[in-house]
Amino acid sequence: MLFSTKSKRLSQVSALSTPGIPMRGRSQPAGELEVKAKNPHFNDISIGRKIRFKRTMIGMSQKQLGSQLGVTFQQIQKYEKGSNRIGAGRLQEIADILEVPSSFFYTDLSTKENASTCDERISSKEEQILLKSFRELKPKKQKAILRLNFR
Repeated sequence: MLFSTKSKRLSQVSALSTPGIPMRGRSQPAGELEVKAKNPHFNDISIGRKIRFKRTMIGMSQKQLGSQLGVTFQQIQKYEKGSNRIGAGRLQEIADILEVPSSFFYTDLSTKENASTCDERISSKEEQILLKSFRELKPKKQKAILRLNFR
């Protein structure tokens, strides 16, 4: 009796599965599993870029930041790419380490169109100083500098 019940169950399961495709779990053949790749949200990417920007401006490596947070440099890479979300508490820790207010990471997050990407592409302290100095000039002097031929 036990053997015939087991045999019936096996035939029912076999009827559900597609030939040549192994079963996953109890109900779904492996070929039918739907895997959706998660794309990082715009805000996560933007916050990550700002972390990277500030970290590089102060000359800190991913390994150093990770060490202070108690995570690996690979985790810092994921934060900076936006592939892993950063919780509020962790973001505050990062802000404290980078010596910025937590609001630094949230400026220009309302829409993709509002986001300022120019400052995030600055790669050295010299560029940051140059940009800051340029912004402090009167418009007339800014225009005079822009007329110079740097090539």
